[in-house]
Amino acid sequence: MSPNWFHRLKRSRHILPGSERRRNGGDALLGLLRGYAASERLDAAGLAERQRQHLFPLAKHCAGQSPHFSRRLKAAGLSPEDLAEPGGLAKLPPLTRRELVEARDSFFCRVTPKGHGAVKSNSTSGSTGEPVTVRRTGLCDLHWLTYTLREHLWHDRDFAGRLAASRFSITEPVSAPGWGPPCDMVLRTGPSSAMPVTKSVEELSDWLLEFDPHYLLVMPSTLAALVSYFDSAGHRPDALRGVRTFGETITPHLREDVLRVLRSGVADIYSSQEGGVMATQCPEEGTYHVSETIILEVVDAEGRACQPGEVGRILVTDLVNSASPLIRYEIGDYAEVGTPCPCGRGLPTIKRFLGRERNLVILPDGTRHWPLVGFFHWDEVFPVAQFQFVQLDRQTVLARMSAADSPTPEQEARLTAIIRESLGHPFEIRYQWQTEPLERGPSGKFEEFICKAE
Repeated sequence: MSPNWFHRLKRSRHILPGSERRRNGGDALLGLLRGYAASERLDAAGLAERQRQHLFPLAKHCAGQSPHFSRRLKAAGLSPEDLAEPGGLAKLPPLTRRELVEARDSFFCRVTPKGHGAVKSNSTSGSTGEPVTVRRTGLCDLHWLTYTLREHLWHDRDFAGRLAASRFSITEPVSAPGWGPPCDMVLRTGPSSAMPVTKSVEELSDWLLEFDPHYLLVMPSTLAALVSYFDSAGHRPDALRGVRTFGETITPHLREDVLRVLRSGVADIYSSQEGGVMATQCPEEGTYHVSETIILEVVDAEGRACQPGEVGRILVTDLVNSASPLIRYEIGDYAEVGTPCPCGRGLPTIKRFLGRERNLVILPDGTRHWPLVGFFHWDEVFPVAQFQFVQLDRQTVLARMSAADSPTPEQEARLTAIIRESLGHPFEIRYQWQTEPLERGPSGKFEEFICKAE
């Protein structure tokens, strides 16, 4: 990797004039990029020291503004100063998703520091099927955008190309003259087109053949279905140069299939609604580099730090979020620790992420799409702590639900209506209610949607 990617950006023929960048908010993004161009070259000790310097004021702020975090510290016999000492963070017991949910408003910070921007809520089911809501600031979003743009620059993408994206955050097809934030904040880009993940594989393939993108952003499960379709059909989008994946585990087998069928490599992004972009793949070596503002620990069953080659559960500490104290947050995913990368970046490494495996729902006519289940609307009817769906056949879905109590028949009927509408078919929904947390699979993974139908 050339260490001068930031300087190449400044000299790029696509860079916007200063007046346009300022109007788009691009100068603030460039300022962070400049800092990360330097910090990614620090060695492990230097980066760890810088992170501890950021951890102390964050922990002090959260201890004063979040009642729940204050109680966590006191229960552990720790102070903000203790956390910032070498090895101090590991003394704080992890924060589970269920604990976060049960803390309710006491989890959040009452105020945020000046300059951190507006606070907004993000909801997610994560890889464990436990819906959580966190609050994030404008500064969190700016770092998210910065890491996204750096990932583009690491992989030396041509910003004049066409970008296609299949997203769960949109409900209708969208076309735009540019790639959108963060790229349009700093650069002139080619056109983009986005499609909902709920579209059938046939509809998505037709869209890709017509738009013929240079770059594709897509979830691995949808990508696998597209690769299988294109392989059987004997054609593919001709202009495709690169595929970016997010939100799920991508297997070596799928990478091989993408290269064979689509003639493109895959660059994966590890991100979440809670923590933003947490790790991106090295363009030279393929290992994942953890973002500077994230402390990503991988620990074993006893809570000890895993060594390179070992697999354990992930604990996330977000050094930027002053609205939600995500400090040693057990996000529900598993990972294998990597070795130092020979590319020259001193950022911590993860060899592979094992969490977030989900499946596509299959409809009676054989079409498949991403399974949305409408959990954002469940709280309006009945609070569900954790869920898992198992599609038994093309007409039947088993809903395994963990909750403090059982719903009334009327509430269950309303949940069924939401689920059917979200899945896009009037499946027979069979419920299995329990008060205990749902069990993981033998490998330690938890799949939110398991399709057993053929």
